[in-house]
Amino acid sequence: MKLSKYTFICQFILFGLAFFMFSCKKQIESPKTISKKKIEVPQPLNTDPLNALKEKALNDYIQTADIIKPNPNNGIPFNQLDYDKIIAYEFAGDEEIYPNAIDKKGKFVPVILKQQFLTQQQADRILSALAKNSSYGESSAACFQPHLGLVFFKGTKKINQISICLSCNSSVTEIHIPARTHKVFNKGTENEYFFIGFTSSGKKAIINLCKQINFQYGNKEG
Repeated sequence: MKLSKYTFICQFILFGLAFFMFSCKKQIESPKTISKKKIEVPQPLNTDPLNALKEKALNDYIQTADIIKPNPNNGIPFNQLDYDKIIAYEFAGDEEIYPNAIDKKGKFVPVILKQQFLTQQQADRILSALAKNSSYGESSAACFQPHLGLVFFKGTKKINQISICLSCNSSVTEIHIPARTHKVFNKGTENEYFFIGFTSSGKKAIINLCKQINFQYGNKEG
């Protein structure tokens, strides 16, 4: 009986030692295994900061933009704005860091890749579309990484700007656009929600503009 008990204790100790050595081996091998794994990180639009336009070039370009006039037929609120030029910017936007082409201090963000002023005809077409109820009314995602910015200027002073993200189907604007909030879910309740996402016609207008000025969103299918 005593021999059996002694044998059991020895087996238990040997088993524990073997388990401990196996665990140590796994802990040593584990970092090697992890280091070999490739983590895929989505590449942002601006992969090389050197491609970004400089502040001076951006400011100088404002002076060269076509002079246009507000069109009363473009709809609210654009028929009420006092501006004389609109410049489109393609930039690597980010909801937290770069939600707009121009920051709160009035400086251009350091991730602008392209700029193109709009002609009167281009401005009228996109503003007319952005003012229509038919351009909004779909859902949108929570993330916001805009690649298109439309900035209104009076001289060299910013009057308003709109940033658009077609990936999440949403936009932000410094001036209220009534059409964006025309479709309401749970209206009048604490769970009230606006469907501010672009409809197919709204996205088509944006894509068509980007095709004309050779911006990234112009490569999408309409």
